[in-house]
Amino acid sequence: MTKKFYLETHGCQMNVHDSEKASFALSGIDYEMTQDPVDADLILLNTCMVREKAARKVFSRISEIKSRYRKNSKKSGLPLFGVMGCVAQSEAERIFEKSRDVKLVLGTQAISKLPELMGQLEQGFSRAIDVRLSKDADFFELKAESRQTRHSAYLTITEGCNKFCSFCIVPFTRGRERSRPADSIVGEARDLAVQGFKEIYLLGQNVNSYGLSGKYHSNALNGLELEEGGEQITFARLLERVARESGIPRIKFTTSYPRDFDEEIVRVIDDHENLCEWIHLPVQSGSNRMLRAMRRGYSRQEYMLKIEAIRRARKEMAITGDIIIGFPGETEDDFNETLSLAAEVEYDGLYIFNYSPRPKTPAAAFTDSVPDSVKTERFQKLQELQDRIQSRRFARFVGRIEEVLVEGKSARSDSDFTGHTRSNLIVNFPADQDMLGKIAKVKILQAKHHSLYGELI
Repeated sequence: MTKKFYLETHGCQMNVHDSEKASFALSGIDYEMTQDPVDADLILLNTCMVREKAARKVFSRISEIKSRYRKNSKKSGLPLFGVMGCVAQSEAERIFEKSRDVKLVLGTQAISKLPELMGQLEQGFSRAIDVRLSKDADFFELKAESRQTRHSAYLTITEGCNKFCSFCIVPFTRGRERSRPADSIVGEARDLAVQGFKEIYLLGQNVNSYGLSGKYHSNALNGLELEEGGEQITFARLLERVARESGIPRIKFTTSYPRDFDEEIVRVIDDHENLCEWIHLPVQSGSNRMLRAMRRGYSRQEYMLKIEAIRRARKEMAITGDIIIGFPGETEDDFNETLSLAAEVEYDGLYIFNYSPRPKTPAAAFTDSVPDSVKTERFQKLQELQDRIQSRRFARFVGRIEEVLVEGKSARSDSDFTGHTRSNLIVNFPADQDMLGKIAKVKILQAKHHSLYGELI
């Protein structure tokens, strides 16, 4: 008898892709997805540690679902609850201690083990857990025909991180960096093109470090995988191969790390039409003092050299970034340097976060010296500046014709569809259902706060 599972995803693109993998694994043991937790036999929460008090919010969400389930479900008893993702990796056994309802804890490298763990529970085990991390772990990827979407796909090229920034929990929840073999990546991209996919996102916590670390290489020398002829496969060379060999019309990648980003990447993007004009390059602070405290490994001046290289490209590049407000020890002068950097860069989009400590990170031992009221005030100042910059940046598109991948119905209007440009900006426009999954030419009529509005050509 087919059972149903409900899967809720929080966090980044990596988590979205992990949920896709978990859904595929469950489909192999006769589970089918439901959009309503009331109908589910298994409820799986895929979690993120970026936001504060992430673990507490997981248990709160379980209580909410339990309450709704008891009120509305016709089934006896409660469903099986499972936690996966970064909270599962970080909290591990403590999750069972804090919630009797949770029977399954699935670490970030254990998604392929999901059928095995479910089998343990069906055999009568009271709980099942796998949170092992290994720099030699296999990559669990999906075949093109197993994807949940039919036009845009995530494709993992690296997992984990070796940077150990003082505020970041990723090395502890995703493990050390490891790179997937280039032939495997190119082969999957080619399969996606054959299946009719129009766009792929190459994913990694630090895509620029591709090939520089880890042992997941069949023919390695000094930590770098080799192509035929003995040439090293850097991220720029991987990009070039995917662009040249895959047949995918649009290729994007995220996330870049400033220290590892170089001009060769910009040159490759310029040389290949199917490499899109968007680079996400998180800076985190405009203050050299804060960058040192954050252990970012670059200075403001070095970061700006990367920005200048991007601006010199033949293609008109969109740049987005991340900034942390109120890191321990941040003074008004430090914050003003962040404001001036944002004004100098003129980001097309900026993700702003108030600092909050994460367990196991070096910064967790620092005194959180910036009051919440000051963080809120600084957040608002930076957001107001970014809104003004973004309005100017978006206005330049009015009157242009942009290529937009039609991804689905707009959340704001029943008559409109929505999609992203090559530079990763959101565009809403009137369209018919038969446009879904196609790359459309859209004339931009209006620049809104966080999106563009246009009409089909």
